[in-house]
Amino acid sequence: VGMPTGRDDSNVRAVAVVGKKNEPLYLQTFTDGKEDDQLALQYHMHTSLDIIEEKVAGGRKAYPGSRDMYLGQLFTVENFALYGYATNTKIKFILLVEGTPSSPSVKSWLRELHELYMGVSANPFVELLDQKNGLDTSTFRKEVRAKVVAFNRRS
Repeated sequence: VGMPTGRDDSNVRAVAVVGKKNEPLYLQTFTDGKEDDQLALQYHMHTSLDIIEEKVAGGRKAYPGSRDMYLGQLFTVENFALYGYATNTKIKFILLVEGTPSSPSVKSWLRELHELYMGVSANPFVELLDQKNGLDTSTFRKEVRAKVVAFNRRS
């Protein structure tokens, strides 16, 4: 517990992992709010898929030939910013943050989420694409929550 460096008072409010055909593999909101707030955040997450597709199609940035899969800030709405990350296998990671985080912290967080996804998907003992729950396994859920808590406490 040291002195904060900078004025980064941003907090993760939602995380999504989206499959090749834009099917949700994992979607979780992190709010204390009402169900209406959670639905609004989920709507923003879904809206960002179009922007990810445009960015990827426009420069093929995240797909073949590119090593940097971070798409940067996709858009802002109200006091939220949405960030994207897309793999060459067309898996998309979306982070919705309240406030204005530093870009390097978001980029590394999304990279860690991708690594977590790879670890879970490579585990032969985990039913990755469970028809009901997708990636929503207790292990994945717990690891994501720990990463969100760490991100939200870092400042």
